[in-house]
Amino acid sequence: MTPSSRSGARPPGAAPVSLRGPSARLLVALLLTLVVAAGLLLGGTTAAPPAAADTVPEGEDAVTLELTSFAPTVLAPDGTLTVTARVTNGTEQTLGSPAVTLGVDRRALRTRSALESWTTTGLDGRVGATVASEDVGRPLAPGQSADVTLSATAAELGLGAGNDWGPRGVAVAVSDGGARLAAQRTFVLRAPASEVSPVRLSVVAALTGPPVDPDPVAYDDALSAAVASDGRLGRLLAATGERPEVGWVADPALLAAAAVAADPAVNAWGDAVSGATAGRSTFALRAYDPDVAAFAHAGLALPEGTPLPSSGSSSDPASGTTTDGTTGAADAGTGTAASTPSDPTSGWRTDLAWPADAVPDLATTTLAAASGATATVVGPGGLAPDDSLTYTPSGVATVTTAAGPVTAVVADPVLTALLSAGDGSGVSATQRLLAETAVIARERPADQRHVLAALPRSWEPEPGLFTARLDALRDSGWVDLAPVDQLLGVEPPAVDRAALPEDAPGEGEIGAAELRSLDRSRAELATFATVAADPTALTRPLEPAFVTPTAVAYRAAPPSRTLAVQQAEQRSAAVRGGLSVETRSSFFFVAEQEDLPVRVRSTLTQDATVQVVLRPDDPRLRAPERTTVTIPAATRDADGDLVPTEASVGVPVEGFGSGNVTVEVELVSAAQPQVRVAEPQQFVVRVRADWESVGTVVVAVLLVIALFAGIWRTVRRGRSPRRLAGATLDQPSPREPSAGDAGAPGPSARASVAAGEGGAPDRQVDVAPGGPRHPDAERPE
Repeated sequence: MTPSSRSGARPPGAAPVSLRGPSARLLVALLLTLVVAAGLLLGGTTAAPPAAADTVPEGEDAVTLELTSFAPTVLAPDGTLTVTARVTNGTEQTLGSPAVTLGVDRRALRTRSALESWTTTGLDGRVGATVASEDVGRPLAPGQSADVTLSATAAELGLGAGNDWGPRGVAVAVSDGGARLAAQRTFVLRAPASEVSPVRLSVVAALTGPPVDPDPVAYDDALSAAVASDGRLGRLLAATGERPEVGWVADPALLAAAAVAADPAVNAWGDAVSGATAGRSTFALRAYDPDVAAFAHAGLALPEGTPLPSSGSSSDPASGTTTDGTTGAADAGTGTAASTPSDPTSGWRTDLAWPADAVPDLATTTLAAASGATATVVGPGGLAPDDSLTYTPSGVATVTTAAGPVTAVVADPVLTALLSAGDGSGVSATQRLLAETAVIARERPADQRHVLAALPRSWEPEPGLFTARLDALRDSGWVDLAPVDQLLGVEPPAVDRAALPEDAPGEGEIGAAELRSLDRSRAELATFATVAADPTALTRPLEPAFVTPTAVAYRAAPPSRTLAVQQAEQRSAAVRGGLSVETRSSFFFVAEQEDLPVRVRSTLTQDATVQVVLRPDDPRLRAPERTTVTIPAATRDADGDLVPTEASVGVPVEGFGSGNVTVEVELVSAAQPQVRVAEPQQFVVRVRADWESVGTVVVAVLLVIALFAGIWRTVRRGRSPRRLAGATLDQPSPREPSAGDAGAPGPSARASVAAGEGGAPDRQVDVAPGGPRHPDAERPE
């Protein structure tokens, strides 16, 4: 029979294979080298890993293992490690004889990459030398759990008096019938035998609230929920309030709103924050936490000096409602609606920026520097040191910007993730945190480094876990919890780091269009406010509404942010519409010069000084000058309803000729005449200026005619035959001589003389003896 090539038998005549030749020995040496290298990479020994047949894959329906207790966190040379593990059967089959083992890798892990390698080793990876084992003691049906406690002395773990301090990898595994079902990997820490140079660790958390809802009731409810014992801000205070080593970066508007809120629980939370600042590094952001990145990408400056919520208004600074239920837009400018708010962050540092993105871009950092920040927080992943670096440098760097150099405090990504890990991370995260800091301290014992853990802005803390980790770090002997102020004073190490991205907008960031729309509304309100003697009295009540939609918190609620933007613009428009020109019917103008009356209406609660400008569309009417007038402030009646005021203003105009002229009426600010403060209105003026001239001529002509008529009539009556020639009023004519007088001419002679005085007579008057006839008794010649 011919042997099969798969049987393992040699064919007849084949030479035996020798394992003693140089090539064979070289091959064996190479294989051994690869095995050793793999063992070193995994942080374990050179023993071969268990066969894949002894493990089962992990999945959703699998056996799970949770470490519920791990004590002590740092083991003394004469101490005993006690570990409690909870086994849960998530499969559909019963575990007949489950058992739990404790394994240890007795070599100290000296690099952070070795820690990562041990933690990420799969289920089929090595678990170290077994030092303790315990049966569950009963079968586990589907869905059942059981707790198992394992113990091992320091000597058994290889952490006795003669061993070096530092972390060792330990693994707790559960198996059934020889098959490994689940494993948890963590680290046991050997305490240093003597004092070591500690690594300094600073921790910083953000105190920023929920987005400011335009609805004051909704915002008050959100604030109450946030500061409750199970709310994010309530848990953050519980986790850090009694730990002054944790620095705070807070929104002043949040703390001011808490101080004036109607909910006593919110007031108490604000008081607790204010009372826990002693000995703590505290930094104040811009009020309402505007998104620095959004402003940078839109090319706009950060808002500054935004008023804080005060006791005279709703705790919602963006609402238009005051405590008496009236509308803030109508009351803008009263100067008495709210008392001057006190800043709860007075005395805090303001030179630290904390952008919304974990890794801010260069544009954001530049704007922060231009706005007065000398330092900025760079989260995990930013300004990472070069991969060739064999140690962990201090978490501080210098970023060069167009606005000047900025000190960046750089968060360690692993320490930040471990310290902020919530429910489910258990004791494994605490032990890993101790192992990471121990390795950092051992990397360069003579070079003390200072690192940072920047807790995420949206951190949902588990107070118990967080405080336990801080206690473990403080008691470790190789960690010095230092304030952030000290980190800012550290000289940046001369190491190569990755650069910040140039321009990278973040997810959920408010768009440039919305941001510019808010900025335009703010600018229009500022120019309108120049009608008042104190423009800030009109603008300050509305300024928070322009800033709150830009808050970082609104990144998670874009639809609500859009509504907030719209309401801010509506409130601004309502104030800018406080002045108006009352329309009127056509005006009949018959003079060459006259004052044209214009009626102005105001709903502002502050006096407004404006100029009335007329712009005729025809040269037959001209307004040579503007009229300045102060419109009294509106008032409120007994029911609190606004009572607008009206004023009639006479504007001088000049008319020429006749025709209908359309006149546009504008109101402009007296302080800035180029600023229009009301929508222009139009009305028609019926100009009949020439009627006045024609009428004057007609009247004059009539008067002249009447005068001449009177003169003629007077002259005509004055030539009566009864009045002699030469007679005047003051000198009557001489008496005619009687017939008996000597030398008197006779009747015939007097008649002849009278007939010849004016030339040819046109009529003849017969004078009869005894007197003249009636002047009308004429007869024709």
